[in-house]
Amino acid sequence: MIWKLALILFAIVGISHLIFGIVYVTANEFMPYHAQALNVNWNSLDENYKTLFLALIRLAGAGGLVAGLVNVTLVTYLYHRVECRLIWLLIVSSLIFQFVTNYVVYYVVTNTPGDPPLLMVSIGSVIIIIATIFLFAGIRGKHA
Repeated sequence: MIWKLALILFAIVGISHLIFGIVYVTANEFMPYHAQALNVNWNSLDENYKTLFLALIRLAGAGGLVAGLVNVTLVTYLYHRVECRLIWLLIVSSLIFQFVTNYVVYYVVTNTPGDPPLLMVSIGSVIIIIATIFLFAGIRGKHA
């Protein structure tokens, strides 16, 4: 039971990464918190800046899509079969994207007037930590 709960938590995080990725890849301008951080309106930017910002935003979105797709694929596979190396891949791939995102958002919050969704991103990090603990407890239960 705890094994399935861990996988559900990882799936929630994976789906949130996919949503983040879709939002950022399809963005036509930066987010309101980006405007706050820069203290500038999107329409007042030069076209070269717009192009650069959209490229960076879409790159971040692509990272979210990849992280989410890997996560959801691994969760689906691990739901049916337990493979140690795939468990580690799930944990590490989730942690890398989530904690880099957490760091970047925290950096923006502490160094600019922007107000990105730090609480929401931090909740994702906590969910991954809890899911990892549950996953290890579930593995122990499966092999005890």
